[in-house]
Amino acid sequence: MPISTETTSFTKDVQGRYLCNNLAEVDAWKSAGGRPFDFIIVGGGTFGSAIAEHLWFRQKQTGGGLRTLIVEAGMFTVPEHVQNTGIQGFADPANPFFLNENLPQPEPPRNEVWGIPWKSTIPFKGLAYTLGGRSLYWGGWSPRLLDEEMATWPPSTVADLNTRYFDESSRQIGVDEANDFIAGELQNALRRRLFDNLASVPGVFSLDALPPSPLLKPGAEPAQLLGLTSTGGLSQNDLLNLLKLEAPLAVQARPPHAGFFPLNKFSVVPLLMKAARTAASDSNGNDAVKEFMVLPDTHVLSLRTVPTAGGTWRVAGIDTSRGPIDLAPGGAVIMALGTIENARLALASFDTTGLPTLPLIGENLIAHLRSNLVIRVPRAAISGLSPTVNELQTAALFVKGRATRPNGDLIGRFHLQISASGGGNTVGGEDELYRKVPDVDFYDQLRTSNDTHVAIAIRGLGEMEPVDPANLTAHPSRVDLSSRTDEYGIRRASVALTTTPRDQELWGAMDAAMQQVAAIFANGQPMQVLQNNQDGLGTTHHEAGTLWMGTDPTASVTDGNGRFHHTENLYAAGPALFPSIGSPNPMLTGIALSRRTGDLIMTPPPFAADAGFETLFDGTSLGDWTMSTISNQPGRDDPGSFRVRRGVLEGRTRTDLGLLWLKRPTPARYVLRLQWMMTAADNNSGVFIGFPDPRNEGYDNTAYVGVNFGFEIQIDELARPDNAPIHRTGAVYGFKGPTDGPSVVRPAGEWNEYQITVDGADITVVLNGQTINLFHFAGDPQSPRRGLPSTAQDPRFIGLQTHTGRVLFRNIQWKAL
Repeated sequence: MPISTETTSFTKDVQGRYLCNNLAEVDAWKSAGGRPFDFIIVGGGTFGSAIAEHLWFRQKQTGGGLRTLIVEAGMFTVPEHVQNTGIQGFADPANPFFLNENLPQPEPPRNEVWGIPWKSTIPFKGLAYTLGGRSLYWGGWSPRLLDEEMATWPPSTVADLNTRYFDESSRQIGVDEANDFIAGELQNALRRRLFDNLASVPGVFSLDALPPSPLLKPGAEPAQLLGLTSTGGLSQNDLLNLLKLEAPLAVQARPPHAGFFPLNKFSVVPLLMKAARTAASDSNGNDAVKEFMVLPDTHVLSLRTVPTAGGTWRVAGIDTSRGPIDLAPGGAVIMALGTIENARLALASFDTTGLPTLPLIGENLIAHLRSNLVIRVPRAAISGLSPTVNELQTAALFVKGRATRPNGDLIGRFHLQISASGGGNTVGGEDELYRKVPDVDFYDQLRTSNDTHVAIAIRGLGEMEPVDPANLTAHPSRVDLSSRTDEYGIRRASVALTTTPRDQELWGAMDAAMQQVAAIFANGQPMQVLQNNQDGLGTTHHEAGTLWMGTDPTASVTDGNGRFHHTENLYAAGPALFPSIGSPNPMLTGIALSRRTGDLIMTPPPFAADAGFETLFDGTSLGDWTMSTISNQPGRDDPGSFRVRRGVLEGRTRTDLGLLWLKRPTPARYVLRLQWMMTAADNNSGVFIGFPDPRNEGYDNTAYVGVNFGFEIQIDELARPDNAPIHRTGAVYGFKGPTDGPSVVRPAGEWNEYQITVDGADITVVLNGQTINLFHFAGDPQSPRRGLPSTAQDPRFIGLQTHTGRVLFRNIQWKAL
């Protein structure tokens, strides 16, 4: 019985009911002939929601049918960014805090949703237990990492980010336009003042050394992008460099496309709502087949890990505070909790498994060094401001820096986020940024104000030193498992986050640069300092690094695609993947990596053919493969089909036997290799070889040409109908069963590999590296044309059967002998 929309004392929960599902709805497939979820995303915060929506969208592009589930510990609270809702008092806590284990657990949240689930040596501001997570609160600054900040990242990952995913992410979160949210006289005056004096700031990058601004589009004029009516004597190169000082703010006032709403402060909840409502419409209300679900108020306790025959691990499902949830065979789990909780869940799930990378998980905890300097200077200090304009509007600028020692050795990178506005003694530049909800009366009050001073906020962000994989113990910051357990009996994370001497050196250099920038803006006029402090490490919400990517499985936790080394189907999303943090805020990069990982999960890179072999299926399309047909069989006229999804051929059985066959004739003598997976213990399929063109034999069901003229290398662990060896996996069906001995067939959810050699009348079947069948064909009086060699006059073909259940195939290749 569907749950109707519920009512509280104040609210009718329409949005929550239309977005979320409960466990009974999630489990509806079990009793209604559906299928488990193909993707389970652990965490419905920023990056979990982003990758979930992306997976859902991509699978719809490939024909649909794959199911995505988000499991989130929090509940639905607000429909978008809090600054778009106008809600006051719903921000993150003003002061960081420690977990108080003396209170009943979970302890009451701060500001409605904020809590800390870990033990730590320093206070934190914690996690937002709500759908959308910290994307509902983030500040909007979205600079890009420089190549030198990604020097230790996997090269293929960096290349993909630079050529595609940084741009996609910029458009997604609304940071790809200039002078849209921030523009005007104060912006132009401060930018020019900074540009003319930038060389005096210690450590700041020369603008010529920085890459072109991502705001520069083909055919665009820099002066127009800068909002200038006159170039003021600046060259074209100067104007291009001025663009590099523009603040990369992810806020837009203009829509990106006609008929769209502007991407006003980005958050992920609107993405979830779009996916959930589209999926509900597509499924006609049938929860058993709904392709996108969100399960809130559910804590994931552990991943259900299973060792594979190949010495790796796969995840078969998750255990939650509401009960277990199964993963579809061939599916994937994406861990998208915060950086610290991602590490805790991985440590707890693999604690006793012997996973080779277990000692690395939780190491390399890094965050940002952050300082704040707010000053107030007389209006006269800023040349270029019109004396006839009373109100000074908001400005925002960005400066990139690199700290080095006198001998040239690099200390680290930092950047400065500069915001300014007209205002009184207690107003800082950031107090005016993003916080004005449209209100004509408030606007009129601002318009008639008389700003005699400019308040300028300078925030510095510097990178913490990452771990040296060759010397893990030298890094002081990490996530371990505590001996204390939480309210669910699961071990908490124990967190140490502290600076190194190198970090302190960088922090000092960054603060010196901030002081010089303040002096540039003061321009010799009196400067009042309103704030000058260094933030605590636990206040930035920028923790990163604990599941860092790398190409070496002995020196990193995950690969360049975000998949855990030594696992088949476990991925991570978010800043936990960063090998180094650089100075940029992690939102842009985290969204970019989420989109990239989602694409690689949906469309894995094609298998490279083995030496001497030719690929027969490219993982993206049917190509030369075609399905058998049925005629003159009312009620049994559907042979099923094969879908191309996630780089595999997925069989779908229907009312009668079917055969997907390759329209390219086989060589006369050849070796065929392919991988296959059962998705349930009762699956039945097979690989057919040596049959003639099914269209030429006059059969109503052309799949039976394979049965009557070729050989089937069987896939059926139940050996139906009689449990005889000649009907079991590895048999040449009906002719010779596999050799006696221990079964080498891997269970449902794991890939098996066939190597089938056809050499005249001899057929050899190798399963998972073990020869299990040596068959010599001596003829078939019932079918004299069975097993004839492939010739130009009588070509022979191969095919894959649809019979019972859902069997997957991939990496299909052959070579002539």
